[in-house]
Amino acid sequence: MYLKRLELHGFKSFAHKTVLDFDPGMTAVVGPNGSGKSNVADALRWVMGEQSLKLLRGKKSEDVIFAGSDKKSKLSMAEVSLTFDNKDRKMPLEYMEVVISRRLYRNGESEYLINNQRARLLDIVDVLLASGFGGTNYAVIGQGTIDNMVLAGPSEIKSLVEEAAGVKPYYIKRDKTKRRLEQTEENLSSITALINEIEPRLRSLKRQAKRMEERETVANELALLQLQFFGQQLAVLKTELSATSEQVALKDTAVKKLEAEVAGFEKSWDKEEQQTEQAEIFLEELEKKLAELESRRLVLVEQLAEIKGKLKVEVPVTKNFSEFRQKFEAILDLLRAENVEEIKHKLRELVSLFGESKNEELLKQKKVLSQELEQIVAEMNEQRRVKQQMEAEAKQKKNFLSEEEKKFRAKSSEIIRVKDELNKLLVEKAKLDTRLESLTHEAKEALGQRYEELSNYKSGQIIADLPNKISRLKRQLEMTGGVDEVVLTEYRETSERFEYLSGQLKDLTKAVEDLQSVIEELDEIIKTQFNEAFHKISQKFAEYFRILFNGGRAQMNLIKAEVGEVAEDGMDDLSPDPSPPEERGVLSRRESKEIVGIEVKATPPGKKLASITALSGGERALTAIALLCSFLACYPSPFVVLDEVDAALDEANSLRFAKILGTLAHQTQFITITHNRETMRQAHTLYGVTMDDHGVSKILSLKLDKAEEIAE
Repeated sequence: MYLKRLELHGFKSFAHKTVLDFDPGMTAVVGPNGSGKSNVADALRWVMGEQSLKLLRGKKSEDVIFAGSDKKSKLSMAEVSLTFDNKDRKMPLEYMEVVISRRLYRNGESEYLINNQRARLLDIVDVLLASGFGGTNYAVIGQGTIDNMVLAGPSEIKSLVEEAAGVKPYYIKRDKTKRRLEQTEENLSSITALINEIEPRLRSLKRQAKRMEERETVANELALLQLQFFGQQLAVLKTELSATSEQVALKDTAVKKLEAEVAGFEKSWDKEEQQTEQAEIFLEELEKKLAELESRRLVLVEQLAEIKGKLKVEVPVTKNFSEFRQKFEAILDLLRAENVEEIKHKLRELVSLFGESKNEELLKQKKVLSQELEQIVAEMNEQRRVKQQMEAEAKQKKNFLSEEEKKFRAKSSEIIRVKDELNKLLVEKAKLDTRLESLTHEAKEALGQRYEELSNYKSGQIIADLPNKISRLKRQLEMTGGVDEVVLTEYRETSERFEYLSGQLKDLTKAVEDLQSVIEELDEIIKTQFNEAFHKISQKFAEYFRILFNGGRAQMNLIKAEVGEVAEDGMDDLSPDPSPPEERGVLSRRESKEIVGIEVKATPPGKKLASITALSGGERALTAIALLCSFLACYPSPFVVLDEVDAALDEANSLRFAKILGTLAHQTQFITITHNRETMRQAHTLYGVTMDDHGVSKILSLKLDKAEEIAE
């Protein structure tokens, strides 16, 4: 895992979006003073969750947002993003690349993001800690603060060693365990006091309860007998009630069925009566129609009689005239006079006037009237037939209704009878319900809380003379006296509470032992890892001190809590010691004393052994660099930002420092902000920072290997 990219937008002097790509190894950021180089280090601190405005070189949070200049207005937001290559999954996230971002708005709102998903500051810190940096004090070494590593005091140096050794989480866990232990011990003390308080009262209550055991035995026997007695009584009563309820249900069903049949009869009766009324109305109309037809028939008969009378008078004349006409026409046909046709015409007129057309009209009227009379007679016959049919049907229906009326009256009588039987059954059922309710009430009073056991009662062998036995036990209870339920209740509650507290006491005692065991294990882990880290770092510190100072001696000593004296850890000889720390006895003596700090002593070539505070500024810087390099050599961080830590070094020491960084660059990614040429030579990439007339920082990049190829 390594830092792959840094993106800044609106952060301090980087008003425009600026991207810096990094590769494993060493990258140098260079530029003139005031160009914004250190803002790169501040951006890294800020995006990783730094909350100290002093370390960010500001007075308020919005100071990290580009404040504007004479030629460019201020921005409303600052955003910084770090992109990590996570192919080795050193970060506990399922991403090949992890992008951590932080945004701050001028109105005070801020947010953290992991791969563009909102996150909490705690999530950011946890991810960085899990990947090996973010919580250490040497991940970002600020400008002019390198010597603070050794000047901060023994406790801070001890904290650095603990962080490097990875024991800080164990300290946190131990502190939590200690707090839990203290709380558990307080709870244990409280429970012990409660047990001591209720135990005497429990003994007194136990004696009273023992005296009641005999009564309880008798009461239990009585309750069992009462359970059997009431169980039997209730079983018999419920059986009778169930049978009666079944009969009631049957009778009720029968009543409903009969009522449904009667309702059907009534409905059918109403329908038949309506049909009868309609038939009577139809018959009345039929009678009227027959009367009308009869009147019409009589009129037609009279008209026909009159026409027949006329025809009888005129028929002979008509016959003679026909003969006369035939003969006369025959004669006329023989005539050849000039006036023959006129004579024929006159004779024909005479014939017409003689009455031929009148007879034809009478015949036509007779025919029409005869046809109408036939139709009326036919219709009257049909009407009489329909009337006879309807009268027959009416008679038949009357007989049917008479029979249905008999059935209806029979069903009605049966309903009255069945309802009477149903009422008797309902009265019997009400009596049984009353008896059941009374018996249930009696059982509840007699059995009390044990009444619920009746629901599980199963009839078994019937005990003879059960009522007398129950009466005898009741008298025996009366002779032994009443039971103080309050005492028994208090005894049960006190006993349950005592048992509960005793269980709690046992659990808390076990918890105290377990927590003490956890603390001892954590102390042992802390001790072992701290010893190992102290041994490694102290050896590397001495080694790097000699390299940077070209000689001299340096050592790290443990400071105990009680007397503040230096432990005899065998560090006077700074030659490498291959023996493990537990054999060297770093913490083997006075183990009851707590280590409160680590003192750093350094003796440059030609000087006596002295405290770090007695050194000059350049010597303190070299000593701090030696200490930093010892941490990185033993416990490398994924990347380290060095902000002009080599500013106080001369050319020779700069060369030595640059070589040390070159040897460490294979395991730690370095981003150095520097003016030093030797440091620049160790870098594979240079970023130049400049500032334009608008007060905005800009970045120029140069790959040294490509530059060398171009130069060649």
